[in-house]
Amino acid sequence: MIQALPLSFKIATPKRMALGLYLLYAIVMLFALNTYIKWQSVNIVLGILALPLVTVIQHGNYRNIRYGTLAALVALLTVLLPQKTMLYFSVAFACFFVAENFSGKINLLPVGVVCLMSPVAQFFADVFSVPIRLQLTNWAGIIMNWAQAGITVKGNVLISKGGEFSVDPACMGLNMMVTSLLLQLIIIAMYQRRYKLQLNWWQVIGLLTISFVLNIVSNLFRIVCLVWFKILPGTTMHELAGVFCLLVYVIIPMVLITQLAIKYKGQAASIVQKNETPVLWNSVLRIHLVLFVIISWAAYKVVLNDRVVADVTATVATVEGYKTERITAEIVKLQNSKSLIYVKHIPGFFSADHHPMICWKGSGYSFNQVQIETVAGKRIYTALLGNGNGKLYTGWWYDNGIEQTIEQMSWRRKMLLGERPFSVVNVTAEDKQQLISAIDGVIRGNRLKPLL
Repeated sequence: MIQALPLSFKIATPKRMALGLYLLYAIVMLFALNTYIKWQSVNIVLGILALPLVTVIQHGNYRNIRYGTLAALVALLTVLLPQKTMLYFSVAFACFFVAENFSGKINLLPVGVVCLMSPVAQFFADVFSVPIRLQLTNWAGIIMNWAQAGITVKGNVLISKGGEFSVDPACMGLNMMVTSLLLQLIIIAMYQRRYKLQLNWWQVIGLLTISFVLNIVSNLFRIVCLVWFKILPGTTMHELAGVFCLLVYVIIPMVLITQLAIKYKGQAASIVQKNETPVLWNSVLRIHLVLFVIISWAAYKVVLNDRVVADVTATVATVEGYKTERITAEIVKLQNSKSLIYVKHIPGFFSADHHPMICWKGSGYSFNQVQIETVAGKRIYTALLGNGNGKLYTGWWYDNGIEQTIEQMSWRRKMLLGERPFSVVNVTAEDKQQLISAIDGVIRGNRLKPLL
C-alpha cells in the first residue's frame, strides 16, 4: 500500500487565516474604495512594488496590537465622519495588524509607503503645488535677472525677449513629488538592508524632508535651464534636462546622504524573543473578525454617504441672472450666456475640496498661466485652460458668504473653529475680460450667498 506523502505546499492554518483576512479586506476596498483609489496611477503601482522591498519582518512576536487599535479607532471615526480617506487608512492598518499577528512585527517604512501611495497624498501635492509653482517662478525670474536683465514674471509665466515660458510644463517634477518620496523610502530600505541597521521614525521623516527640499531646488534650476536655453516642451532636450536636474540635485545627493545617515546614525535591530506560550490562533482570529465587522460597518457608512452625495433632488436657491442646476448634493452649477459657475460645498475642515485643478484636468484640460489676481478687492486664482485648439479662462477662490480667501489653511482653520462652511467657487468664461467681469459681479454683490 502506498502511503500518502506530506504535501510541502500545504498552507499552515495561521497562514490560511491571514490570507482569508486579506481577501476580506480586498473585498471591502473593491466595494467601497474602487473609485477612490486610482489603481493605474504611477504612485499606486510604485507603492505596491515598494511594499515588499521596504518591509522587514521580525519573526517571533505575534502579540502586537498597535495597528489593530489604530484600525479600530479610525474605523469608528469613519462611522461618524464617513470619509474615504479614513476608510482607506483603517483598512491599511488592519492589514498591518494581520501581518504582525500572523507573521511578526514589521518596520515603519511600509506605513510611509501606504501614506504616500494614498490619493490624499497626490491631492495635497496637486493643491499645494500651486503656490509653490508661483514662488518658483518668482525665484527663477530673480536669478535670471541677476545674469540678464529684461526677464518679466507674470504669475507662473516667465517672459524673456518676447517669448513666454510657463512653469506648468517646465515643472513636471513637482507633479512627481510623491513618486520621488516613494523612491526615497526604497533607497532607505536598500541601505538599511545593506548595513543591517535601522533609522528611527524621526530620522526617516528628516530624510524625506531633505528629499522634498531638494526636489524644490531641482525644479528651480530646471526652470532656469529651460528658459535660459529656450528649451520648449515636447522636445528630447526638455526631457533630458529634467532627468539631468533630478539626477544631479535629488537622486545622487539623497543616495549619499541616506548612506551616511544609516551608516553613522542607524541602530542595530533589537532581537525579538519568541513567545514561549503557544498562540491561540482561534482567539486571534475572533479578534480580527470583530475588527472586520467594525470596518465593514464603516465601509457601509461610506457607501451610504456616496449615495446621499449623489442625490440631486434637493431644491436649489435661485440666483438672479443665472440658470441653476444641482449636479450632486454638494455641487451646484450656474450658467448664463457669458459665464459658467460651479459652487462646490466642502463638508468639513478635514475634507478634500473639489479643487478646479483636479476637476478640470479630469475633463481633459491643462492648466496654464496660473496667477494670483485681485478682483473686487479680493485675491483669487486665475488660469488659462487648454484642450486641443480650444481654450477657456477660469478663476477660483473659497467662499462662505461672509469672507473669501485663497489660503487652504485659512478656511480649514476657520471651519475647525466653528465658522460657516466654505465652498469652492469656480467661474469660467470664454475670454479673460468676461471672466473678470463675472467674478467682479459675483463678489461685489455677494450674489452666491443663497447657495453658501
